[in-house]
Formats: sequence, structure tokens, C-alpha cells
Amino acid sequence: MTIIQPRIFNEIPVFPAVAIKTLQVISNENGQLRSLSELITTDAAVSGQILHMANSALFGVRVEVTSIFQAIHILGLERVKALVVTVAMKAYLGSSIDAPALRACWRHGLACATVAEKLARFTFMEPDVAYTAGLLHDVGRLALIAGYPSEYAALLTDLETNPGDALERERNLFGLDHCQVGRQLVDMWNLPKMFAAITSQHHEQATAGESPFLTTVRQSCVIADALGFNAVCALPIRNYHDIVAEIPVNESSQLPRDPAELTYFIASRINSIESAS
Repeated sequence: MTIIQPRIFNEIPVFPAVAIKTLQVISNENGQLRSLSELITTDAAVSGQILHMANSALFGVRVEVTSIFQAIHILGLERVKALVVTVAMKAYLGSSIDAPALRACWRHGLACATVAEKLARFTFMEPDVAYTAGLLHDVGRLALIAGYPSEYAALLTDLETNPGDALERERNLFGLDHCQVGRQLVDMWNLPKMFAAITSQHHEQATAGESPFLTTVRQSCVIADALGFNAVCALPIRNYHDIVAEIPVNESSQLPRDPAELTYFIASRINSIESAS
């Protein structure tokens, strides 16, 4: 494979502006809600898919959601922000998502986000923020896919036949691994600082005092792999029950004992998201 120099950011496409600005919104004051509603509405494709998803079986809303402002009030600010990022990421990957190997990376992020949301429900973390953190943890990988779809597909194929350290392979090919790319993108996009650690440290060992969102995303990542939603075939995949046994009871109680049940739930959510148009 051709070695690509570290100037990879020249080829990585720009992430949708509406998603970046949405992630930058922290306050949930009424004025901010109106501003966010107006921001999302400026992108017809994104707002259309948000309304489609808001009215889907995913949320079971009993009234028809006809505007983004109404969606924010019914679903909540953080849930709508999470939906915007989901829709934007799908659009960001474009036709790359049609390649099975690359689609697996996208679905890994969705699976991780879904598990993170579940784990956060009985902690002090906002579940919808945990979902967004899980979705963004591999944004560096998705950026490499968006910029170099054929090269990354070849990398994944090589890892299937010649298992090894995926991060090292990325560095050899692109000059940076997806964790380093993700960290730089968070800085470039001026996103909340919590996402810097999540994008750059989710493959590292846990340390004392780290963000609970990072801990949850790391747990969600290995659970997603255990359920078959792995992005790469580079390392041995751990057993679901062994992973869950290591998680505090308050959080692990949100996960079903039967992994097939969680697999079905994640797959159903992914199908709902991918069917939105």
C-alpha cells in the first residue's frame, strides 16, 4: 500500500458546520434553544432527517413532531444534539458507508453510543451526552475513512488476514493513528474539552481521576466488540459476561444478562437510523 504523509488533513473533508456548531452549544437556556433550532433549520437535509427520526418508533412520541424547536422541547436539547451528530456523521461518510468493511466502523460507533447511553442511566452522567461521546470516540477513524476510503478499506482487509496493532498500522500508513487524528479534530473544531480525552484515550488503560464519560465509552467500546459490532479484526475479542462483571453494579444492571438481547436492541436502532433519509 502507498504510504500517505502526515498532511492527511488536506484530504480529510470538512465536517458539517451545523454539527460542529451544535456540539459547541453547552447552555440549555431558552434563548440557546431557539438559536439551536434556527441553526439546525438552516440545513434542510439535517433538519429533515431529525424530524423523520423524531417521529419514528425510536422515541415513541405520541404527537407529530413538525418543527426542530418542538423536537427540542419534546426530546430534550442533548437528545436533539445527539441526533444532529448522528445524521451528520452518516452524511460525512457519504458513499463510503456502502462498503461493508467501512460500514462496520460506522456501526461500531453507533453500537458504542447505544451502550454508553444505557450505562449512563443510573449514574450522574446525562445519557444523551454519553451517547454523543460514544458516537464521537472514533471520529478520527471516520475522518480517515471519509478522506481515504479505499486506503482504509485496504487496511481493514490487511488486518483481517494479518492481525496486528491497528493503531500502529494507521501510523505507518497515514502518519497518525485515528486517536491522534480525533484529538486534533476536536481542537480544530473547538469542541468541548471532554471530547479530546474521549477521542484520544479510549484505547488506553483507565487512570485515576479520568472523566466518567471516558470510562463509560471505553467500556462501551469493548462491549460493542464483544457483541460483534467491532470496527477492526485486530485483537482478540473479550467475552461479554467477563466485561460486564468488571463494571459497577449500578451501571451493569442496565445491560441484559443475555447478550443476544442487547445485540438485537442495537441492531434495531442501527436499522432505524440507517433507514432515515
